[in-house]
Order: sequence, then structure tokens, then C-alpha cells
Amino acid sequence: MARCYHCMKEYQEEGNFCPFCGYDRHAKAHDLYYMTPGTTLSDGRYMIGESVNAGGFGIVYKAWDNTLSKLVAIKEYYPGSIVTRTPGTMEVRSYSEKNIGEFERGKARFLNEARKMARFNSHPNIVDVYDFFEEKNTAYMVMEFMDGMTYKEYIVKQGGKVSQALAVGVAQAVLDALREVHKEKIIHRDINPNNIFICSSGVVKLFDFGAARFEATEMSTVLTPHYAPPEQYSTSGQQGPQTDIYAVGATTYFALTGIKPEESTDRVQKDHVVPPHKADPQISRSLSNVVMRAMALKLELRFQNADQFLAALAGKKKVLDVEQELRRRRRVRMVQIAATFAVLSGVGGFFFFRYKQQEAAVTLQNADLRIWVMADGNDTPEEAKTRMEEMTAGFLEVYPQVTVNIEAFDKVSYETKLREAAGAGTLPDLFESTCLTSEYMEKLESLDTVLTMAGDLEQYWFMDQYDSLFPGRKQIPLCFQIPVIYVRTSAEGVEDKCSVRPEDFLIYSGLMGEECIEEYRQLSEEEGMDPYEDACRMFQDGLVGKYLSDTEDYKQLTEAMPAQFQVELPEGEIRVRFDHLWSVSAASGKYEKKAAQWLLNYMLSGNAQSILGVRELEGVPVNKEMCQVFADVYQTDLAAAAGQIGEAAAGGSQWLSENLQYMEQWK
Repeated sequence: MARCYHCMKEYQEEGNFCPFCGYDRHAKAHDLYYMTPGTTLSDGRYMIGESVNAGGFGIVYKAWDNTLSKLVAIKEYYPGSIVTRTPGTMEVRSYSEKNIGEFERGKARFLNEARKMARFNSHPNIVDVYDFFEEKNTAYMVMEFMDGMTYKEYIVKQGGKVSQALAVGVAQAVLDALREVHKEKIIHRDINPNNIFICSSGVVKLFDFGAARFEATEMSTVLTPHYAPPEQYSTSGQQGPQTDIYAVGATTYFALTGIKPEESTDRVQKDHVVPPHKADPQISRSLSNVVMRAMALKLELRFQNADQFLAALAGKKKVLDVEQELRRRRRVRMVQIAATFAVLSGVGGFFFFRYKQQEAAVTLQNADLRIWVMADGNDTPEEAKTRMEEMTAGFLEVYPQVTVNIEAFDKVSYETKLREAAGAGTLPDLFESTCLTSEYMEKLESLDTVLTMAGDLEQYWFMDQYDSLFPGRKQIPLCFQIPVIYVRTSAEGVEDKCSVRPEDFLIYSGLMGEECIEEYRQLSEEEGMDPYEDACRMFQDGLVGKYLSDTEDYKQLTEAMPAQFQVELPEGEIRVRFDHLWSVSAASGKYEKKAAQWLLNYMLSGNAQSILGVRELEGVPVNKEMCQVFADVYQTDLAAAAGQIGEAAAGGSQWLSENLQYMEQWK
């Protein structure tokens, strides 16, 4: 007797085709790297059938359990980007030794996912895990076989959105599952339409616990865009049951409207999410309010647990939308303040006078700030201006009495214009001062206020050395660059030729000797290139096999030549180069100086740093919390560089001046 690799029914072995479903028993696997149908695992207990699904980290097969005589699904850990399969043995192996550690860590996470899922086998809305084991140099998870489709596939099949009744039903099933998961102090952290399964029987199943973590443990930044709340973008964010609440709300929003919600980090800056009842008038206002409360950006405005969300979906309690709830809470707070003031008002006018004095010390007066921004070679003045507008938006919402006038210039124009303004005493109130040398420092205001407001300088990389790095206290760096070497994956004929980023001449002369700079200058002259303008272009055009640069060029190179290069770290003691140094003009008015320093302090916050360093990749954030997010987001190439920060040295204002002078001497 033979067993069909598709329907798993038995039939007489003489025939090549299954009499029940017509499957060709001798058909090859869908892809060369899939296991061959008929392969057995776990000492012959499981027979592999055809593959049914595959992703970046695993392949799912139909399988037959010979011990229990039943159809199962087997998920194989197979991160296709770093492994291959040895022909004839089905053994999984890494492409190179440098990937072995990454593979082993991933395999451990895979087995941990299986253990977590197996704890909930009794729940009807969580996929059952029967077994897990290591074999063929990888790991396997044996699960119940689910006949049906993912929620995302189902939504597409229904024309892009589903009925209110079905969306509510799916949400209730997922929340019921989460109620049990959260009792075990586990957070799923990756709920989205692709991780919810709609079985042919109508049963809803939650699966894929690969990102799940126990509460009160260290959180990695693993998420699915559009369905993750703001706190999930930070390893130190307050992640808990409400993290999953947000994801269920976002999933329900998509199911009802057919629109993916705007990313939560963008919503923090400016929320453009339209409530479901406004996107589709047929959706009830009450259900719309429930979904929006689940997706509230602030933790305290979301449902606190699955039970509250379930009760709201069942209509057991009236739910206000986010704005109405905020107004309600403000009214309650005002009543409390009024009651407190009534008690205190009897003590006389002395305290009122003292309060006004304190208020003047901790609030900002009307101020109109002139801000100058420099566009580097990786963006245009318009893009640099837009970035600055987004970085300051949160501050201006809190302090509407401050207005800003932002001007942006290309790099060459900016340097000339800034030095002329410094010489004439007409500097703007707040500006990037990276290109200014020590002779202009007397034109800048001391940043004592910024440093005081920043609090514990241990929160920022290298700022515990601030007074030795910037003894005049006239500049604050928002980010820094780590030296890295970009290497073309195909560099036949030019393997040993290098170009060097001019701003990093001093770094690489120390790491590799001045001869590397001289060789680059000679090469650029031979190619008819400008060594101060065309270093990156020489690498992109294939004229050199290596580009000695830093993290600043990663985004541009990724867009210009995806998958055509890899990142390596130079050997030797690493020195980082501060970037995006900002200053306040000493000639500004009293109120403008104060507002400029407060705004500069805000630019060190997570909100502004996430825009500058993480989203726009202008440099590695000095804010340590955002630096960890940076490492998580760019973990494929730049995490190793970020891992060197703790051992690196930093060059302060004197070193930056020396760096500029060193660049000039090679012209």
C-alpha cells in the first residue's frame, strides 16, 4: 500500500496517481530546498507529504503520524537566507561559519515557541502543538493540521473587508485565546491577519508564537508594521497585555475597512487614522469607538485586558472614542483641581504670588525661533526641512507660544552662509554647527540649560564625557557615525581598490595608515573623479571593491544597490565621529535663547531621535534607548557595528576641528 502525499489516503502501490485526489506520487517537491515527499522523521514516526506554506524562517508540510494514524502539519525551522540543504541527505547547514551563531539562536527561539504553544493545547482557539524535536541539524514542530486559510487570505477572498458580525466574532475568538495566554504572563506580540487562521469548520485559531515573550523579561524589537503599538518599537517600552490589545484592534480595523492602519510611530507625530465609521458609514459608531479605543496610542486609554475588550465588543458598557474619553478625564481632573484650589485659596495671596514666580521659571514666553538646517549629500534641502518640521512637531504642540521659521540649505551653501553669519553676528537662534571650527565658538551660547534638562547623561552615548569632549559647552551632538567598510559582493578585478569618505580620512589614516588616503587620491585622479565628491559614486559604479566610510551612507547604498554589498568592521580601535551637532546663538534674545535650549533638549528625546536616527538613518542616535531600537531595526548589517559602541572612543570638538583641517590638507 502507498500513501498519497497530498490527501494522505492509502491506495494500491501499483498506481502512480492517487485514485482519490489525482496527485502524482512521483511529483518533485515544489522547490529544490524543500524536503522530498516521503522523507521520514523521528525514527519513522512522521512521513513528510507535500509542502503547504513557506516563509522567511520556516517551511510547513503536510505529514502523516504513523503512531497515531492521523494527518498533522510539521513546521521545519529553515531560515532560507542563511542556510541550504545538503543534496541527498536532507541535512540543513549554514552557508558560512559566520551564520552558525545566528542559526543556532534562531533554532532555540523556534523550539521555545513550540514549548509556549504546547501549554495551550486545551484551548479551542489556539493551534495545538503535539511534538517538537531536533533532527537533520535543524528543528521541527508537529501541530494539528488546519484546513482553511489565514484571516488575511479570507479578507481578500471576501473582497477586501468583512462584515461587522464576522470581524467581531474573530476578534472575540482571538481575545478569548489571549485571555488564557495572558494568564500565563505571556505576550504574543505579533497578532496580525497572517497569524490568525480561519478553519473550514469556521473555528478561529491563533498561531505563530515566535515573537512571544514572558512579561517582565527583556523585549526585542520584533513586530509587524501597521499592527504594533508605539511601545513595541523600543526594547525598553512598557510591553504587556495592552500590546496585544492594540494589535487585535488594528487587525479588526483592517478587517472592517480594508485599510491598513497607519504605523503607530507615525501616528505619534501626526495621527491620520480615520475612525472606522467615517471610513465606512455602514459601520456602527459604537463598534468604531471600541476599535479606536483598542488602538489608542496611550496605554492608559486602551482596554487594560482582554476581558474589558470582550465586554466592550459585547456592548455591556458604553465606550467613548479616544477624544471623548480624553475630554471626560480632563473634566474629572479639573473638578479635582478646583476642589483642591478651594481648600488652598483660604491661605491667602502669598502662595498665589509665589506660584506665579515659579511658573515664570518653568514655562516659556512667546518666542519666534529662526532655525537653520543643513542637507547633506544623502538628502535635499526640502527633505531636511521636512525632517526638522517632524522632529519639532511634538514640542510645538506642547508649547504653542513658540513659533519656528525653518530654513534649509545644501551643504556647500550652508557652510559658507553659516560662517558669514557667525562673522557678522547674525546667526540664527538654533542651528546645526557641525562645520564650525573653534574660532567661531565665542559666537555660541553655553548649553548649560540643555544639559541640566537632560538629567542623567548616562542615558546618552559618550555624554558622561561631555565636559572633556566639548569643554566650552557650546555644541550638542544628536547622533554619531561608526566607521564601517562597505564591500561589493561581486568585485572581480577591483577587489583591493578602495574609496574613502572624506569626513573619515582622519579615522582611516589612523586605522589603515595614510597610504590608503594617498592611494585613493591617485585612483580618483586616474578615473577622472573628484575625491571629495565622488567616493560613494566610485563604489556604486563598481570602480572600487571597498568603500571606507561609516553608517551615514548605509541608507543611500541600500537604495542604490540592494543586496550587492555587505558591511564589515575595520580592524583596530574604533573612534566614532559625532554628527548633527547643534548650537544656540549667543546674540539671540533672552526668550529665544531659552526656547531654543528647551527645543534642543527635546531633540534628544526618543520621539525626535527615532525620526533622525532610526527612520531617516542620519546617524546612530546618542539616546541609548533609541540606539537599541536602531540596532534592532538594522540588525542584518549594522547590529555588529552598534555592538562596538561600548568599546569605541569618541572625538570631541577639538578632534572634529582637527578632522576638518586634515581633510583640507589633502585638497
